Amino acid sequence: MVRCPHRAPIKEVQDFVNRNQKWIQARLEEELKKNKEKLRIEKNGRIFYRARELTIEYKEGRKQRILINGDRFIIQGHKLNVTKATVQLEDYLIDKASEHIIPRAHGLARYLGVDRKIKEIKLRKTKSKWGHCTSTGVIQYNWLIMLAPYSIIDYMITHEICHLIHMDHSKQYWDLVASICPNYEYYIEWLKEQEHRFWF
Repeated sequence: MVRCPHRAPIKEVQDFVNRNQKWIQARLEEELKKNKEKLRIEKNGRIFYRARELTIEYKEGRKQRILINGDRFIIQGHKLNVTKATVQLEDYLIDKASEHIIPRAHGLARYLGVDRKIKEIKLRKTKSKWGHCTSTGVIQYNWLIMLAPYSIIDYMITHEICHLIHMDHSKQYWDLVASICPNYEYYIEWLKEQEHRFWF
C-alpha cells in the first residue's frame, strides 16, 4: 500500500514506486524481520533478554517466579496462559526496575550534585519513549528497558539525569553524558536496532 495525496496522478505514484523499488523492498523485508522478532510471551516463544535470545518456558507451580536457566526463560506460576504470563513478566520487570533504576538514578544525581532537583522518579510503560525528564524534576523511565543489557540501562539513567543540568540536547549536554557514559553513541544505535524486540 502506498500513501499519497488524494489527487496525486496515478502515473506519478507508479513512477515513484518504480524509482524506489529497491528501497521499498528493503523496508518491507526489515518490517517483516522486526515482526518476526517481536516479543510474544507464549510457550516456546523467543525473548531477547540481556542481548541473548532465550526460549520462553511455562512451568507449573504455586509460587510465581521467573528463572533464567541456560537458554531458557522460565515463567513459573499456577495454570499459566499468555495473559497470566504477561502480567507476571510485567511485575517482574517493574520490580527489577525499582531495585536497579531508582537507586542508581539517585546515586548519579548525588554524584552530579543535583539530587535535590529530583521531585519524583516514575516507572511507566509507554508506547515509544524510554525516558523523560521535566523541568520540574519529574523523571520517568520505561520499565521495559530492564530487558536490555545493564550498559544500555545505565545509559538511559544517565540520559535523563543529565537533563537535570541541561534541559536540551546541546553540545554541553552530550559532553556531560559522554563524561559519564563514553560509549553513549553505540548504545543509542543499539537501542534503535533492537528496541522492537522489547515492546509487548
